Amino acid sequence: MSALETPNRLVLQAITTPLENDESGRTLIVLQDYTRMRRLETVRRDFISNVSHELRTPLASLKALTETVQESALDDPPAARRFLDRMTVEIDNLTQLVQELLELSRIESGRVPLERAPIAPKDLLQPAAERMRIQAERSGLTLTVETPDDLPRVNVDAGRMEQVLVNLIHNAIKFTHPGGAIHIRAWRQDNDVILAIADTGVGIAEEELQRIFERFYKADRARSGGGTGLGLSIARHLVESHGGRIWAESEPGKGSTFYISIPALT
Repeated sequence: MSALETPNRLVLQAITTPLENDESGRTLIVLQDYTRMRRLETVRRDFISNVSHELRTPLASLKALTETVQESALDDPPAARRFLDRMTVEIDNLTQLVQELLELSRIESGRVPLERAPIAPKDLLQPAAERMRIQAERSGLTLTVETPDDLPRVNVDAGRMEQVLVNLIHNAIKFTHPGGAIHIRAWRQDNDVILAIADTGVGIAEEELQRIFERFYKADRARSGGGTGLGLSIARHLVESHGGRIWAESEPGKGSTFYISIPALT
């Protein structure tokens, strides 16, 4: 018995058995395809590693803060309050991570029912933009929305799609410097409606564009400030559960555009 990996990355296990009562000395060879099993094992191993890493940082910070309070800040109420505020932030980060893990698990297992109803694209984009407008203004950014009134409606769960859009707009705000702009628009392309969120931010390297929708994946340090690395993975699963597609185009230093394609109602 032996295992081998082919040039096209198939993982095969070969079992050879001499045929009994065969005077010619022939051998039976059985090939078993273990590619899917190996990939699932890799995904499981990476998932455990990523979760461990994401948990380790806030837990280590909480331990350090707790020890500092115990050793030197108990008799200094202002300092103790500052440390307690930092502990609250780390606890919130842990809570967000657990909530997003549970959310992703439910979505991937198909246990998130979609309450679909026909809706105009502008009624998807406008509420999401308004939710994030104050945050954009506080960051010194211009936020604009362009949605023609004559676009066909789409059959989606409005709450879930707003969740996706808010996540994309939030990312655009986070990675765009003050004075920049975020432009949200929609148009029809063949049988689909395209939603786009474009920013003038730091951009994403080309080699990272295909990986940003993976669980826990974070791009280079310029784009990795905060967050769990699960938001875009959740967004991808939600869009695909509507029969749509999500992708991104970007140029480092000039900005990024995230696109969502959703089948139009005819």
